Amino acid sequence: MKPALFLIAALAFAAPGAAQPPAPAVPVQLYSFGFNPSPIVLRAGQPVTMVFTNVSGGGHSFKAPAFFAHSRIVNGTTMKGEVHVMPHRSMSVTLIPARGTYPAHCSHFMHDQMGMHTTIYVQ
Repeated sequence: MKPALFLIAALAFAAPGAAQPPAPAVPVQLYSFGFNPSPIVLRAGQPVTMVFTNVSGGGHSFKAPAFFAHSRIVNGTTMKGEVHVMPHRSMSVTLIPARGTYPAHCSHFMHDQMGMHTTIYVQ
């Protein structure tokens, strides 16, 4: 076997490097009518898994279109910059946030006006 082919074959069958640690979880509770924590503080360029948990008996959402648009989504989905969470359920989104200050609110009727809004600070 030629040395170059041997090297390619050896690299192909080499043991994989150390696995990347999972992104740290940031729990975000949705309740009637607010978010916890508030505000939400993240580090720019650092992967994070945001775990949105609806602890109330009614549906809520976490709408932050500019935040999600400027972040790189690694796992999970948003619909037009929004995560809908059914009562007593959780949804996760793993992302790499971009530096900035972003508003977030619940898009359900009158929830924002009743205090269900926050700010995301990515430093």
